[in-house]
Amino acid sequence: MRTGRPFIHQVNDIPLNTKFLLIYLLCVLLPIMTINLFFFHQNSENIRVREQDNLRKSIERASGELLGMIDESVALSHSIASDDSIYAALDRAYASPVDYYAAYDGFLRDKLKRYMSSYPNIVEIRVYTDNPTIQTGANYHVIGDPARDLPWLGELKRSASNMTVVSYYESGGFSPGNRISVVSRLNTYASYATYTKYLRIDLNPEKIQAILNREIDSLRLRLIDDGNQIVAIGDGAPVQQQAQQPGQPTTPQTPSKPDAAADAAADEAVAHARPGYAMERPLGDFGYVKGWKLVGIADTRRVDGLMNDARRSIIWLAVVSTFIPSLLIYVILRSYHYRVKKLSRHMLKVRNERFDPIDMHEGRDEIGGLIRTFNVMTEKITSLINDVYKLEIRQKSLELERVRTELSMLQSQMNPHFLFNTLNALLVVCTKNGYSDVTEIIRNLSVLMRQLLSRADGLVPLQEELQFTAMYLQIEKFRFGQQFEYAFDVDPRALPLRIPRMSIQPLVENACKHGLQARKGSRTIRVTAAAADGALDIRIADNGVGMEEARLRQLLTDVRSEQQPDGQHVGIRNVLRRLELFYGGAVRFRMTSDPATGTEAGFQIPLARLEAEEWKREA
Repeated sequence: MRTGRPFIHQVNDIPLNTKFLLIYLLCVLLPIMTINLFFFHQNSENIRVREQDNLRKSIERASGELLGMIDESVALSHSIASDDSIYAALDRAYASPVDYYAAYDGFLRDKLKRYMSSYPNIVEIRVYTDNPTIQTGANYHVIGDPARDLPWLGELKRSASNMTVVSYYESGGFSPGNRISVVSRLNTYASYATYTKYLRIDLNPEKIQAILNREIDSLRLRLIDDGNQIVAIGDGAPVQQQAQQPGQPTTPQTPSKPDAAADAAADEAVAHARPGYAMERPLGDFGYVKGWKLVGIADTRRVDGLMNDARRSIIWLAVVSTFIPSLLIYVILRSYHYRVKKLSRHMLKVRNERFDPIDMHEGRDEIGGLIRTFNVMTEKITSLINDVYKLEIRQKSLELERVRTELSMLQSQMNPHFLFNTLNALLVVCTKNGYSDVTEIIRNLSVLMRQLLSRADGLVPLQEELQFTAMYLQIEKFRFGQQFEYAFDVDPRALPLRIPRMSIQPLVENACKHGLQARKGSRTIRVTAAAADGALDIRIADNGVGMEEARLRQLLTDVRSEQQPDGQHVGIRNVLRRLELFYGGAVRFRMTSDPATGTEAGFQIPLARLEAEEWKREA
């Protein structure tokens, strides 16, 4: 064995299976696994950061909305506290309830109610005073002694601030239940300090609950008061508290929930919350909300679900990205020897109709067999190509001859048919009326016969076909007399277009024979030709006896049948066959009939096909 061979030669000595294994391990598996692991780590980190950012935005949005509700109530409290007229009315000693109600009706009734419609986040505004001459009712209440039915009052007195936010359970009144209120002392004017006065503004609990429930899909929010008690929880149900006995402190109770299973699942998610998914945010730095905060704990099961989905996606991506390249390597990279390249070059020559054999040692493997097969194929193609071309040309010539023969047969069938009908009509009219001078009719008939026998290609301009049809209608006019009229409505653009000869006259003849002959009274035929919407449209309409729908369907079936029953409808059938022979499926033949209005027959030929036929004729 030779030594010191180049590296490429040493690589050529490595078996193909070993080469494929090295390519698979170093170029496919290792890069794919590295990329997938990096992508999974990066995707997981992105999910974690995105979720934490969403949770932070959710709790900030909720705390901002709650603080906005409270600030709105605080602003309203300041507005009411600065109204000296309320102080004067509440600090006055009334001689009797009648005097108070007079002042109430004249001034106090609408003093607070006017704020209710302007502040949707507020459900109620009340003023409390120890003035015994005032009657409790509506928005004004007298503080009893002791004031155990006013739990918020104790909270306000214990507060060092002149205003605070309190949560409590109100057991009295028409609607006992939880309250979150902004309470304050009305002591702005020292001159009206005869009696103590307090202001209570109740926040709308439905608005608070809606704010907390808005983030329920991603974050479970809890509103905590300054006593570290749960005031509201974002689970769709309000916090409920039991009525307290006099002298007992107000203790928040666990909120009742309509869905126990959902509550248990939420508690389980809270218990298993990971670091970074439990957040706490104070409502604000103002004294009246000092100690109030919003606590949010994310349901990490959603994040875990996203992580699991990402993990499954990465696994499937790794499987697919590993399996497909492995399969492609196994199928495609079985060999990259010079023989494949040379075979590929010769195949490119085949695409250019060059069938050169491959001159090289093929080998005994599959590639060698493919090369030998390719050489045999090129030899056979070279030997058969001339025969194939000659045979194809011969078949086309035979097909063209067959079509011409069929056209000639149809033409020869149509011409005698028309001649016999015309002569028979002349004979009947002359015999019936005793006409002796039929020179004009015979002249028209002579011209008709001369045109039938003059052209061999079967295509004539539409103008010539219409002139031919007009001669025939003059003969029919002679036959029917004054009770027969005909008219032409022709688009001048359609006159030069070439159509099959005898494609309009047989339809006119059929209308005269089957539609007008049996009609009593005036008889009319209208021939229209228009070149519009990309097609040449020919129509022949008569006011004859018409036919029923069933008979029309049978007629159309008969004319399209290969076997014509009893030689009926020869004219229509020949027109249809000639159109199909010239234009194939591009032509559209139609026929409609009504016993009351008559029959209309015609056909449409695409202008593109007419232009093609004209080009072939000129060539």
